[in-house]
Amino acid sequence: MLHIGKHLPKGFFLFCSITAIGILPSARLFPAPVALANLNYSNPDIKTLREEVKYNLKASKTKSDRNPLTPLKFYTYKVTKDDNFFTIMAKTSMDMDTLTSINKLSSPYDIYTGQKLLIPNMRGIYHDTSQETKQELARLYRISPDKIIYDKMNSSWFIPGGRLQGKEKMFFYGHAFAYPLDDFRVTSRYGKRSDPFTNKQTFHGGVDLAAPKGSPIFASADGVIEFVGKRGGYGNLIIIKHELGYETRYGHMNQFATTLQAGKLTKGTRVKKGEKIGEVGMTGRATGNHLHFEVRRFSKVEKPVLR
Repeated sequence: MLHIGKHLPKGFFLFCSITAIGILPSARLFPAPVALANLNYSNPDIKTLREEVKYNLKASKTKSDRNPLTPLKFYTYKVTKDDNFFTIMAKTSMDMDTLTSINKLSSPYDIYTGQKLLIPNMRGIYHDTSQETKQELARLYRISPDKIIYDKMNSSWFIPGGRLQGKEKMFFYGHAFAYPLDDFRVTSRYGKRSDPFTNKQTFHGGVDLAAPKGSPIFASADGVIEFVGKRGGYGNLIIIKHELGYETRYGHMNQFATTLQAGKLTKGTRVKKGEKIGEVGMTGRATGNHLHFEVRRFSKVEKPVLR
């Protein structure tokens, strides 16, 4: 008698039965991430990763099921001081869309020493499950429905070979945000700095733009007012919510502006890019008249990339 499953790996039939009856695969079925010690091409794990990415890239472009994808798995890599977004992308055979989507990066400069990046063994993007069905996504991305993978841990579909939409790329490269002041001088950049009050090294989560008191402050991008009022060291603060999980913060204002319709700025007010939202001041924890400007994504501070 032929024992079909004798030499097959454990879990093979479980995976096939789940796929056959259409149950969403759980993130717990994914293998534990493989830690990449380095990005050297001689590293066996890098070789395996690059080979799998190459194979899966070709398989994802095939609409038929004759070229199945390998099971989705992840690698992790701890960023060193000599790394940057583009070298990591090249050495792991990734593309901009994959690294950005999987790690929820806001720009190519959203990389720092010690950061742990997730790197899948196939190119693709996450897609929020709140709207389209699996079949609708298959038509949208022109891919076989059976190749779309559900990641329960992130409550998202993983779309092999998927690409970011134009709007997401616009935010990523900084084309979405404009400088919030016309004339200014940068007095403190994003990152570590000497605190002006304590002289200790601290992390500065935005940029400080010095300008005369009363200089107009403009919305950096279209959005909806999330907060208007006083908040701790920010002093007079406005928070604007934007698309794709982004928000901008404008601190130390002298006063808030009215909208173009001469009404007060309140939570829920829609503002346009370039619309006046306030004036420069030094309320809160400030040593002079300036605007503290922040960009956040999914509540995490990001290095502002402005045009």
